[in-house]
Amino acid sequence: MGPDRDGRQVVGAGIGVVAVAYGLARYGYGLLLPDMRASFGLSNGALGLIAAGAYAAYLVAVAAAGLLSARFGPRLVVAAGGGLAIAGMGVLAAASGPGMLAAGVFVAGGSGGLVFPPFADVVADRLPAERRSRAMAAISSGTGWGVLMAAPIALLAGGAWRSAWLAFVALAALATLWAARALPAASQTGSAPRAGRLELSWFVCPRSGPLLAGAFLIGLAASVYWTFAVDLAGRAGLGHDGARVLLGAVGAASIAGSLGGDLLERIGGRAALVLCSLVMGTALVLLAVAAGSWPAALASAAGFGAAYNMIAALPSIWSARVFADRPAVGLGAVMFVLSTGLLVGPPMAGVVADHAGLEAAFGGAGALCVATTLLAPREELRSAAVAG
Repeated sequence: MGPDRDGRQVVGAGIGVVAVAYGLARYGYGLLLPDMRASFGLSNGALGLIAAGAYAAYLVAVAAAGLLSARFGPRLVVAAGGGLAIAGMGVLAAASGPGMLAAGVFVAGGSGGLVFPPFADVVADRLPAERRSRAMAAISSGTGWGVLMAAPIALLAGGAWRSAWLAFVALAALATLWAARALPAASQTGSAPRAGRLELSWFVCPRSGPLLAGAFLIGLAASVYWTFAVDLAGRAGLGHDGARVLLGAVGAASIAGSLGGDLLERIGGRAALVLCSLVMGTALVLLAVAAGSWPAALASAAGFGAAYNMIAALPSIWSARVFADRPAVGLGAVMFVLSTGLLVGPPMAGVVADHAGLEAAFGGAGALCVATTLLAPREELRSAAVAG
């Protein structure tokens, strides 16, 4: 297999497995939540606790992914992540009560934490330096493809939410098999062994501080949109199905994240991060002030989807420079911090919403995005720099 075909296989497999791990296994819960709540008679508090289990599993998985990839190879780790998506969504499809629902969400939630970090090593090993930025941005855009697939499946299923989960399981199985065929085993990677004990100072240092702080703030801000946008838009006048369409629009716009590498090459990492942070902040504020307007809601969805996916791809490219000796472990650290923000954000936003309304929570999240611009990297992050 030639290098070009090999690179396309890796990127295609990455997009597919990220799509099912994030767009289906992770965000499918929010899409199908109203129908599952009706079936089991659960309160908002109970549903929130179940959702928190997914983030907890994700944090554990992403913390271990880099080290597991170095030890067992990317193929096994990514396949394990796909297996978690299949098993978790299978449990959700068969759930007979809140306990099984919580178990399924927990298992499926760990999927994304395993499938994405290993691609940092694979891309570094298999692709030339000038193609790595575009490759990581394209793989990151898999989330958008997944959400874009999940929304129409949820609409077609209607109240038959078990059928939707079974459809998600079938897609996850196909994507996992594709990734298992495309990715190398441990003995087939081209990198030198990355041995040595990792100290805390390796993760947290003057060079990594802005990267990790920015990832945390983006996680906080994004969690408000992912958790409460459908609720806010639905109550503002878009209705139940309209809110699902809105999330589908977010997914479609997220596919533009595959252009993140090109944007970085054109204007540099610093300007790209500032631009995406401002667009994401604007999208949050726009939904806060005009959630009941279809043009405004769609503009917000488009802005948030494109900006979030690009801004999630840029730290992965940035981390490849900061953690050049262990890309997968470094990317795992960035994702862990980002996910901590995603975990902490919803309870914080809920407190703000209880006292001042959801609109205030969205406005505060927009302000966090603006604050992220102060943490943009001082050096440029084009491909030559990433190659380090």
